[in-house]
Amino acid sequence: MSSAKKPSATRAGKSADTRKIRNLTEELSREEYSLGLPLLDAAVAGVILGFRPSDRAMRTQAQRCWEILKPQLNQHLLSEDETVLPWARDAGGLPAEVVSRIKKSHREIRALIGKLIGVSFEDDPDKVVSVGGKALCALAVKLDDLIDSEEMRLLPALRRILFA
Repeated sequence: MSSAKKPSATRAGKSADTRKIRNLTEELSREEYSLGLPLLDAAVAGVILGFRPSDRAMRTQAQRCWEILKPQLNQHLLSEDETVLPWARDAGGLPAEVVSRIKKSHREIRALIGKLIGVSFEDDPDKVVSVGGKALCALAVKLDDLIDSEEMRLLPALRRILFA
């Protein structure tokens, strides 16, 4: 007996994959939209703390922004790297160089996140807060650039694949 899938089972599997990717794409779009103000606040707090780490109001703002961004970033990067990008590449909708460029941006963002893990903007010494502030500002700018790129390139490409 052959263990090959029936055509109807293959279509059902592809349909389920498409629904999953469609839902993830919509979720990623919503997440990117909701990051706007926290990114701006993080960039402002980060740049000020980079030069004036004793500013208590900016320490509080930076801590609040980082606490908002951290869980969203982890989920967003994981969703894209583990599910969306491999699916889009396999579906033939994204050239390998585009996937490579996105993954490179994700690695850069993860490196900046690594500099922020364990930083307490409210309690750490000025020297640690200064370095953390610069990393937070760089992260906010990098994320803003990545979001713009995804809105202009990745999400439309995914929509073309999904609705083709």
